[in-house]
Amino acid sequence: MIDQLANSAAIAALNRTLAREQWARDKLVPFAGRIARFDAVPFAVTLQVADDGTFTAADKGEPAVTIGVALSSLPLAMLDPPAAMKDVRLSGDAEFAQALAFVLQNLRLEPEEELSRFIGDAAAQRLVGFMRASASQWKQIAENMLDNTAHYVVTENPMVVGRNDLENFSQDVNRLRDAVARIEKRIDLLGRS
Repeated sequence: MIDQLANSAAIAALNRTLAREQWARDKLVPFAGRIARFDAVPFAVTLQVADDGTFTAADKGEPAVTIGVALSSLPLAMLDPPAAMKDVRLSGDAEFAQALAFVLQNLRLEPEEELSRFIGDAAAQRLVGFMRASASQWKQIAENMLDNTAHYVVTENPMVVGRNDLENFSQDVNRLRDAVARIEKRIDLLGRS
């Protein structure tokens, strides 16, 4: 049920955007009939390219390409598709995947315009501005948490060896190995004489 709603919403939003972008429809026309699956666990959206370069609900069949997206990047995908496309996993038909990625990265999504139909222009501008600021702040918070956790695990409660400590240890081992090799040669030379 949720996947059907996600499919319907994705198809409607993408087709409204594609209606304004002839170049994007032209880019997708050669792939008519092919199926693309977007996985953002626990959600999955499956789309089929129609003859006119828009999307329809997919018939039963195997996807030509599967695109894995982190669930955490979905809000960013709505506001900044090129940024969200940096962290995806692709599998399947490389040519279709490349064309689909190009179209999705270069579509000019206008969430303000879509929302204005329901809540008005001013409210849509404010809501989308708030969502963009919020997405940016959440990303910064996540990066800070990751940095702090890494610092704690490496420095304050050393459960993992830090990169500098590991490099120093490796250099110490190399120096010790070289010293042992020199001593072995001296012993061998002393044994011969």
